[in-house]
Amino acid sequence: MKVSISNQIKTIQLGDKGPNLLTVERQRSIIRELSLNDSKAIIILGNDQVFSAGLNLKDLTAASTKEEVGEIFSSLSNLLQSIRKFPGPVISVISGHAIAGGCLLALASDYRIGMFGKQRMGLNEMAIGIDLPLDMLTIISQTIRRDYLFEVASQCRLYSPKECFQRGLINEYFSNPFIGKKRATKKAIHRAEELAQFYIAAGEPFIRLKESLLHGKEFSGDILIENWFNPSTQEKIQNVLKSLQKK
Repeated sequence: MKVSISNQIKTIQLGDKGPNLLTVERQRSIIRELSLNDSKAIIILGNDQVFSAGLNLKDLTAASTKEEVGEIFSSLSNLLQSIRKFPGPVISVISGHAIAGGCLLALASDYRIGMFGKQRMGLNEMAIGIDLPLDMLTIISQTIRRDYLFEVASQCRLYSPKECFQRGLINEYFSNPFIGKKRATKKAIHRAEELAQFYIAAGEPFIRLKESLLHGKEFSGDILIENWFNPSTQEKIQNVLKSLQKK
Protein backbone atom coordinates (compact mmCIF):
# COMPACT_ATOMS: atom_id res chain seq x y z
CA MET A 1 0.00 0.00 0.00
CA LYS A 2 1.29 3.44 -0.96
CA VAL A 3 0.14 6.73 0.53
CA SER A 4 0.84 10.26 -0.70
CA ILE A 5 -0.49 13.71 0.19
CA SER A 6 -0.77 16.74 -2.09
CA ASN A 7 -2.89 19.88 -1.74
CA GLN A 8 -4.67 18.44 1.33
CA ILE A 9 -5.67 15.33 -0.66
CA LYS A 10 -4.43 11.96 0.54
CA THR A 11 -4.17 9.26 -2.13
CA ILE A 12 -4.25 5.67 -0.88
CA GLN A 13 -3.10 3.21 -3.50
CA LEU A 14 -4.07 -0.23 -2.25
CA GLY A 15 -1.38 -1.83 -4.43
CA ASP A 16 0.01 -1.35 -7.92
CA LYS A 17 -0.24 -5.09 -8.62
CA GLY A 18 -1.96 -8.16 -7.22
CA PRO A 19 -5.46 -8.70 -5.82
CA ASN A 20 -5.29 -6.03 -3.07
CA LEU A 21 -6.92 -8.37 -0.58
CA LEU A 22 -8.42 -6.76 2.49
CA THR A 23 -6.43 -8.54 5.15
CA VAL A 24 -6.98 -7.39 8.72
CA GLU A 25 -3.57 -5.69 8.63
CA ARG A 26 -4.36 -3.83 5.39
CA GLN A 27 -7.76 -2.75 6.69
CA ARG A 28 -6.22 -1.37 9.88
CA SER A 29 -3.62 0.46 7.81
CA ILE A 30 -6.34 2.15 5.77
CA ILE A 31 -8.24 3.13 8.92
CA ARG A 32 -5.11 4.74 10.35
CA GLU A 33 -4.83 6.88 7.22
CA LEU A 34 -8.37 8.23 7.59
CA SER A 35 -7.31 11.24 9.65
CA LEU A 36 -8.53 14.78 9.07
CA ASN A 37 -5.40 16.06 10.81
CA ASP A 38 -3.19 15.59 7.75
CA SER A 39 -5.67 15.68 4.86
CA LYS A 40 -9.15 16.93 4.03
CA ALA A 41 -10.02 14.48 1.24
CA ILE A 42 -9.22 10.87 0.39
CA ILE A 43 -8.79 9.18 -3.00
CA ILE A 44 -8.64 5.38 -3.01
CA LEU A 45 -7.03 3.57 -5.96
CA GLY A 46 -6.34 -0.02 -6.93
CA ASN A 47 -4.46 -1.03 -10.06
CA ASP A 48 -5.44 -1.57 -13.69
CA GLN A 49 -6.36 -5.18 -13.00
CA VAL A 50 -7.87 -5.13 -9.50
CA PHE A 51 -9.27 -2.41 -7.27
CA SER A 52 -9.75 -4.99 -4.50
CA ALA A 53 -10.84 -8.62 -4.51
CA GLY A 54 -12.20 -8.32 -0.98
CA LEU A 55 -11.44 -10.36 2.09
CA ASN A 56 -8.76 -13.04 2.00
CA LEU A 57 -10.71 -16.33 1.99
CA LYS A 58 -7.53 -18.18 2.98
CA ASP A 59 -7.49 -16.18 6.22
CA LEU A 60 -11.15 -17.01 6.83
CA THR A 61 -10.76 -20.73 6.17
CA ALA A 62 -7.61 -20.81 8.31
CA ALA A 63 -9.42 -19.19 11.24
CA SER A 64 -10.13 -21.95 13.74
CA THR A 65 -12.28 -20.11 16.29
CA LYS A 66 -15.39 -17.92 16.23
CA GLU A 67 -13.31 -15.11 17.69
CA GLU A 68 -10.84 -15.23 14.80
CA VAL A 69 -13.60 -15.23 12.19
CA GLY A 70 -15.40 -12.46 14.07
CA GLU A 71 -12.25 -10.33 14.07
CA ILE A 72 -11.97 -10.53 10.28
CA PHE A 73 -15.60 -9.54 9.66
CA SER A 74 -15.66 -6.84 12.36
CA SER A 75 -12.48 -5.42 10.86
CA LEU A 76 -14.25 -4.99 7.52
CA SER A 77 -17.21 -3.37 9.23
CA ASN A 78 -14.90 -0.96 11.07
CA LEU A 79 -13.17 -0.05 7.80
CA LEU A 80 -16.44 0.69 5.98
CA GLN A 81 -17.78 2.76 8.86
CA SER A 82 -14.50 4.66 9.17
CA ILE A 83 -14.77 5.65 5.52
CA ARG A 84 -18.38 6.74 5.99
CA LYS A 85 -17.46 8.77 9.07
CA PHE A 86 -14.51 10.57 7.51
CA PRO A 87 -15.69 14.22 7.48
CA GLY A 88 -14.22 15.07 4.09
CA PRO A 89 -14.94 13.53 0.68
CA VAL A 90 -13.79 9.98 -0.04
CA ILE A 91 -13.54 9.20 -3.76
CA SER A 92 -12.70 5.81 -5.28
CA VAL A 93 -11.19 5.38 -8.74
CA ILE A 94 -12.08 1.90 -9.95
CA SER A 95 -10.00 0.74 -12.90
CA GLY A 96 -9.93 -2.97 -11.98
CA HIS A 97 -12.12 -5.67 -10.44
CA ALA A 98 -14.00 -4.72 -7.26
CA ILE A 99 -15.48 -7.90 -5.82
CA ALA A 100 -17.32 -8.65 -2.55
CA GLY A 101 -15.53 -6.72 0.21
CA GLY A 102 -13.70 -4.74 -2.47
CA CYS A 103 -17.04 -3.71 -3.93
CA LEU A 104 -18.25 -2.70 -0.45
CA LEU A 105 -15.09 -0.67 0.03
CA ALA A 106 -15.85 1.27 -3.14
CA LEU A 107 -19.54 1.66 -2.28
CA ALA A 108 -18.62 3.10 1.13
CA SER A 109 -16.93 5.99 -0.69
CA ASP A 110 -18.88 9.18 -1.32
CA TYR A 111 -18.20 9.12 -5.05
CA ARG A 112 -16.98 6.42 -7.42
CA ILE A 113 -15.37 6.87 -10.83
CA GLY A 114 -15.12 3.93 -13.22
CA MET A 115 -13.98 3.37 -16.77
CA PHE A 116 -14.24 1.04 -19.73
CA GLY A 117 -12.58 -2.36 -19.59
CA LYS A 118 -13.13 -6.03 -18.84
CA GLN A 119 -13.10 -5.50 -15.07
CA ARG A 120 -16.17 -6.46 -13.10
CA MET A 121 -17.77 -5.18 -9.92
CA GLY A 122 -20.30 -6.82 -7.64
CA LEU A 123 -21.25 -8.64 -4.46
CA ASN A 124 -20.95 -12.43 -4.30
CA GLU A 125 -21.70 -12.99 -0.61
CA MET A 126 -24.96 -14.88 -1.24
CA ALA A 127 -23.20 -17.33 -3.54
CA ILE A 128 -20.95 -18.53 -0.72
CA GLY A 129 -23.56 -18.28 2.01
CA ILE A 130 -22.26 -15.17 3.79
CA ASP A 131 -24.71 -12.77 5.42
CA LEU A 132 -24.75 -9.05 4.71
CA PRO A 133 -25.17 -7.27 8.08
CA LEU A 134 -27.37 -4.20 8.41
CA ASP A 135 -24.47 -1.73 8.38
CA MET A 136 -23.30 -3.13 5.04
CA LEU A 137 -26.84 -3.25 3.63
CA THR A 138 -27.25 0.40 4.64
CA ILE A 139 -24.23 1.32 2.53
CA ILE A 140 -25.64 -0.63 -0.42
CA SER A 141 -29.12 0.91 -0.08
CA GLN A 142 -27.67 4.43 0.00
CA THR A 143 -25.75 3.94 -3.24
CA ILE A 144 -27.51 1.46 -5.55
CA ARG A 145 -30.45 2.72 -7.56
CA ARG A 146 -33.64 1.57 -5.90
CA ASP A 147 -34.98 -0.58 -8.74
CA TYR A 148 -31.68 -2.52 -8.89
CA LEU A 149 -31.11 -2.81 -5.14
CA PHE A 150 -32.44 -6.33 -4.59
CA GLU A 151 -30.75 -7.63 -7.72
CA VAL A 152 -27.32 -6.26 -6.78
CA ALA A 153 -27.56 -7.39 -3.15
CA SER A 154 -28.88 -10.89 -3.76
CA GLN A 155 -28.12 -12.23 -7.24
CA CYS A 156 -24.28 -12.20 -7.06
CA ARG A 157 -23.96 -10.74 -10.53
CA LEU A 158 -20.65 -9.20 -11.54
CA TYR A 159 -21.29 -6.12 -13.63
CA SER A 160 -19.44 -4.47 -16.49
CA PRO A 161 -18.46 -0.80 -16.02
CA LYS A 162 -21.44 0.34 -18.13
CA GLU A 163 -23.82 -1.83 -16.09
CA CYS A 164 -22.26 -0.46 -12.90
CA PHE A 165 -23.00 3.07 -14.05
CA GLN A 166 -26.59 2.16 -14.91
CA ARG A 167 -27.17 0.63 -11.47
CA GLY A 168 -25.40 3.22 -9.37
CA LEU A 169 -22.34 1.20 -8.36
CA ILE A 170 -20.31 3.99 -9.94
CA ASN A 171 -21.30 7.64 -10.31
CA GLU A 172 -19.18 8.61 -13.28
CA TYR A 173 -18.02 6.55 -16.24
CA PHE A 174 -15.14 7.13 -18.67
CA SER A 175 -16.52 5.18 -21.61
CA ASN A 176 -14.03 5.90 -24.42
CA PRO A 177 -11.85 2.79 -24.98
CA PHE A 178 -9.64 4.52 -27.55
CA ILE A 179 -7.77 6.72 -25.08
CA GLY A 180 -6.13 3.70 -23.42
CA LYS A 181 -6.50 2.37 -19.90
CA LYS A 182 -3.53 4.20 -18.39
CA ARG A 183 -4.61 7.54 -19.81
CA ALA A 184 -8.20 6.92 -18.70
CA THR A 185 -6.96 6.16 -15.19
CA LYS A 186 -4.97 9.41 -15.15
CA LYS A 187 -8.04 11.31 -16.32
CA ALA A 188 -10.13 9.64 -13.61
CA ILE A 189 -7.58 10.54 -10.93
CA HIS A 190 -7.50 14.13 -12.20
CA ARG A 191 -11.30 14.24 -12.04
CA ALA A 192 -11.19 12.85 -8.49
CA GLU A 193 -8.71 15.55 -7.50
CA GLU A 194 -10.95 18.24 -8.99
CA LEU A 195 -13.95 16.94 -7.04
CA ALA A 196 -11.91 16.67 -3.85
CA GLN A 197 -10.74 20.28 -4.14
CA PHE A 198 -14.30 21.43 -4.82
CA TYR A 199 -15.55 19.81 -1.62
CA ILE A 200 -12.55 21.02 0.38
CA ALA A 201 -13.37 24.56 -0.77
CA ALA A 202 -16.99 24.07 0.35
CA GLY A 203 -15.67 23.64 3.89
CA GLU A 204 -17.92 23.06 6.90
CA PRO A 205 -21.20 23.03 4.92
CA PHE A 206 -19.98 19.93 3.07
CA ILE A 207 -19.10 18.20 6.34
CA ARG A 208 -22.57 18.95 7.71
CA LEU A 209 -24.18 17.83 4.46
CA LYS A 210 -22.34 14.51 4.57
CA GLU A 211 -23.33 13.93 8.19
CA SER A 212 -26.96 14.70 7.35
CA LEU A 213 -27.08 12.51 4.24
CA LEU A 214 -25.28 9.48 5.66
CA HIS A 215 -26.03 9.63 9.35
CA GLY A 216 -29.28 11.57 9.59
CA LYS A 217 -27.71 14.26 11.77
CA GLU A 218 -29.51 17.57 12.08
CA PHE A 219 -27.91 20.93 12.69
CA SER A 220 -29.37 24.12 14.09
CA GLY A 221 -30.69 26.72 11.69
CA ASP A 222 -28.57 29.21 13.61
CA ILE A 223 -25.50 27.56 12.09
CA LEU A 224 -26.79 28.35 8.60
CA ILE A 225 -27.26 32.02 9.52
CA GLU A 226 -23.89 32.27 11.25
CA ASN A 227 -22.22 30.68 8.26
CA TRP A 228 -23.86 33.25 5.96
CA PHE A 229 -21.88 36.00 7.72
CA ASN A 230 -18.65 34.00 7.67
CA PRO A 231 -16.00 36.05 5.80
CA SER A 232 -15.13 33.06 3.63
CA THR A 233 -18.79 32.59 2.65
CA GLN A 234 -19.21 36.29 1.90
CA GLU A 235 -16.11 36.25 -0.29
CA LYS A 236 -17.49 33.32 -2.31
CA ILE A 237 -20.84 35.08 -2.71
CA GLN A 238 -19.16 38.27 -3.91
CA ASN A 239 -17.14 36.26 -6.44
CA VAL A 240 -20.34 34.73 -7.80
CA LEU A 241 -21.98 38.16 -8.05
CA LYS A 242 -18.96 39.53 -9.91
CA SER A 243 -19.03 36.65 -12.36
CA LEU A 244 -22.74 37.25 -13.03
CA GLN A 245 -22.12 40.94 -13.69
CA LYS A 246 -19.62 40.01 -16.41
CA LYS A 247 -22.22 38.04 -18.34
